Amino acid sequence: MPKTKLTIKDLFEKKGKEKLTELCVTNALEAYASEQAGIDMLIVGFNTETLRTGAVTNKWFRDAHIKDIREAAPNTFMIYASGQYSSPEKAIDASLTARDHGADAVYCGSRPAIIESLRNEGLPAVSHIGLVPYKSTWTGGFKAVGKDADSAYKVYQDALAYDRAGAIGLEVECVPDRVAEIITKKVNLLTLSMGSGPNCDVEFLFIQDVIGTNTDRVPRHAKVFKDTNKSYEKLLDDTIEGVKSFIKDVNTKQFPTKSNIVEIKDEEFEKFLDKIK
Repeated sequence: MPKTKLTIKDLFEKKGKEKLTELCVTNALEAYASEQAGIDMLIVGFNTETLRTGAVTNKWFRDAHIKDIREAAPNTFMIYASGQYSSPEKAIDASLTARDHGADAVYCGSRPAIIESLRNEGLPAVSHIGLVPYKSTWTGGFKAVGKDADSAYKVYQDALAYDRAGAIGLEVECVPDRVAEIITKKVNLLTLSMGSGPNCDVEFLFIQDVIGTNTDRVPRHAKVFKDTNKSYEKLLDDTIEGVKSFIKDVNTKQFPTKSNIVEIKDEEFEKFLDKIK
């Protein structure tokens, strides 16, 4: 029986009741394997300037093609990610384009007011708190955010602002697990844990980290020197098994473990709790 794609209503109904899984994918094979393995949600990058041709030029999504990826996983809830927008109008236009090309939601790291404009148009958006790579200069670079009471409170306030604005989800990246758990309980939206512990609504990873293909440089082949069909068949099987293992470990609470999360000192956590009271 074909898998049934989750709706936003389905996602909200699962909050607090069922742990979900999400992967960031970059190509059709990864998307197909993820759907076959039973992943709940996928995210893929897009660039609105080239979306209509199918090309994706975002640095993090080299050589991906939206049409191929969407067709490879037709029954999986898929988020298209472009980044930030300078105005509500640009955000709405980009989101409408994404929806026309198969997006179920968009990732938007812009301010809450822009998220609110998308919600008012009926366009579902996921945003981002904690370590936001392209904003990381404000929080001291690529490191955990929220390890003291004041910064934890700032992350908490950001989460409430996006919740009030109508975001459907919020990537919570490299935030102490206890802080992320408090946030998850205080908001109506779904929290997506990227290194923020096991108590968010969704466990989120890049598939390259799941299947061991993470590299900063991807070779660009200009000529075929050997038929690699058998290698790709094995890669597909291994990818499906890798994703299945990720889902299984999330569901059996074997991932994330203490070594995968950010911790906050007890005294700072108590101060944070006092602040939110």
